[in-house]
Amino acid sequence: DAGKNSLRENNMDMQVDNLLIMNDYRDCVVQDKVVRLCFRVTEAATGKLLQYGDDLTYLHGGYGGAFRKVEQAMEGGKIGDRIEVSLTPDEGYGEHDPQLVMSLPLEHFEGDAPEPGTLVEGECPDGQSQVFTVANVSSHDVILDGNHPFAGKVLDFQFEIVEIRDSMEAERTAGFAFDGMHR
Repeated sequence: DAGKNSLRENNMDMQVDNLLIMNDYRDCVVQDKVVRLCFRVTEAATGKLLQYGDDLTYLHGGYGGAFRKVEQAMEGGKIGDRIEVSLTPDEGYGEHDPQLVMSLPLEHFEGDAPEPGTLVEGECPDGQSQVFTVANVSSHDVILDGNHPFAGKVLDFQFEIVEIRDSMEAERTAGFAFDGMHR
């Protein structure tokens, strides 16, 4: 009988160990978890700070809310982990496409000339809607750029994992996290 009791105790210990492992797994960045991050983006060549924030949320697991290399670096991460990732243009926002830069006569813009940095929606030659950034304004022309501002740049990302939670079925169906709506 004494041998049977110690065997039961050992089995119970194994089950408790398995539960601890499962609990650790629940607190990790894995498929279908919603992850909230603080982040900082710098241009690798210059070290110039391009963007930062303390509340970036995405649905982990190939839904398109984060670059593949970023998701790979986040996999298995826990709250408080700090992760650094460098992305080439091909891994990030793509190469700068000169065909997405166009010049329009200033008279196409009603009222005051737009300020550089302003976002405007326009139509590409193929008829598709596109958001452009006003790159430059002269006395005659407005230069619009349809590239992402980070296109063509090697970027260094620094992340800190702030929160991890289970996703809801509706989020998985939609393919993105409902930022802060269901905490």
